[in-house]
Amino acid sequence: MIAGARYALWHKRAGLLAMVLFVGALLSLGDALVGGLGGSRGLIELIPESHYAISGPMPARTEFIKDFVIEGEPADGSVRLLPEKVFTGYWLGGSMWRGHIVVDTFAREGQFVIKVKDKFGEKQNPALVFTIKVWPDEASLNANSPSFLTRKTGRSPYFFVIGLVVCGCLAAVANFILGRLWARHLAVHHCGEIFKLRRTQLGTEITFEFHGGGILRPGMEGDIYRSSGEHLSTATISRSDHGEVVMLVNEPERVRLGDVACISLKTEEITSG
Repeated sequence: MIAGARYALWHKRAGLLAMVLFVGALLSLGDALVGGLGGSRGLIELIPESHYAISGPMPARTEFIKDFVIEGEPADGSVRLLPEKVFTGYWLGGSMWRGHIVVDTFAREGQFVIKVKDKFGEKQNPALVFTIKVWPDEASLNANSPSFLTRKTGRSPYFFVIGLVVCGCLAAVANFILGRLWARHLAVHHCGEIFKLRRTQLGTEITFEFHGGGILRPGMEGDIYRSSGEHLSTATISRSDHGEVVMLVNEPERVRLGDVACISLKTEEITSG
């Protein structure tokens, strides 16, 4: 038993690590969602020397980009909305346009509301109103992010979600492999993990799965160990059926679920099984 204790130890550690990593991924995803739901609400946040892809419906009674009326750009031209191309919408099939918001290197911190309108004075389409916040640098942008992780690290919370999920999957695979090695070790040594423990009139009964081969009979002796290899008690088989073995524990005070029960089989009993 002691020889295989490392399998049980690292199996538990890998399982715990996988759980911690997946919980961390969920918390990171929650941070991303909270940041998105309680964040900018349509505010486009940029820094100098950057650009932002944008699209929208065509203004009323307008067919060409040259007919757009754009209002709200600063007089120095440091923040500009540049429509570039008209295309057909994917869902409803109407005409739309795409382009970029460009922030020059000399742009100063501030907030701008840029509107795209038609030249006929029709009612303003809310989908063509863009609120742009310019921060002086990336550090300021990150420091004012609604995401806790972005404020503290400067990285998107989705970076942590992906990284933690990948690492969690690797830990889960390691947990599975170590579990198989531990189960194989138990079978080779005619042992099994205790999954049921109850008090009866006859004493304390334990139940475990047995896949070690051999013929089991009531009255056969066995021992109970911690998964680390520490001996806890002796036990006697009371019954065995369909791979499940029930034993009466002689010293039940220290025995608990997850401990390991082993049966002492003689060579002839193993051979005959």
